[in-house]
Amino acid sequence: SGDADAFEGVYWTHVGRIHAFCLRMSGDAQHADSFTQDVFVRAWEKLAGFRGESQFSTWLHRLAITVVLQDR
Repeated sequence: SGDADAFEGVYWTHVGRIHAFCLRMSGDAQHADSFTQDVFVRAWEKLAGFRGESQFSTWLHRLAITVVLQDR
């Protein structure tokens, strides 16, 4: 519903795992920082499209995969 405070909680819950994944995939800390930021920007933009058919963490992880692979 666009609640920025709630999304901040989501961010802090998941940012460590998403950043670690992006770092493993890219092998570069600067790229990982950028990818992580892109993942959460896209998550904010696409949040209304999350249907709840999977866990939120799974949806976010798939979004991270997409972000990293689109850079290649």
